[in-house]
Amino acid sequence: MATNRTEDSRFQSNYGGGWVTPAQYLTECLCVLIAKQQRKELSDKFWNNEPWTKIFRRQVGLANKMLKKHPAKVILAAMRDRRCWKVNSFGANWAFGPLLAEKQKEHDAQVAQQTNNVPIKRSTVQKPQRIKRGKKSLFSQLKEAE
Repeated sequence: MATNRTEDSRFQSNYGGGWVTPAQYLTECLCVLIAKQQRKELSDKFWNNEPWTKIFRRQVGLANKMLKKHPAKVILAAMRDRRCWKVNSFGANWAFGPLLAEKQKEHDAQVAQQTNNVPIKRSTVQKPQRIKRGKKSLFSQLKEAE
């Protein structure tokens, strides 16, 4: 847990740990879900307290494994999905697998859309070209008939 933001520690802890790595932040979010299920409150630096120490260490390793396949943004979106309300571990591939695939597709589509939205440079000196449509006006039809 770093006191200053670095490239590795880019998320700010919600529980007084300063700046944390993506795996630690994801694990914090998972512990919040578990605490909600058990109707418990998490204290500051809860990962140092006895019931959460083992859970936190194990889940950080599993989170690092997931981060090799998916970005943190995708995993967080999957965790915030209401279908994950009862997940207790990142090892639950039956719950996270389909959600991660779905959120990854959405993320990839969003990234592709952002790269395709490059504005087209148009000349301000030339007249704009008229767009020809398939349907002809009555006047042009009469002209052709002559």
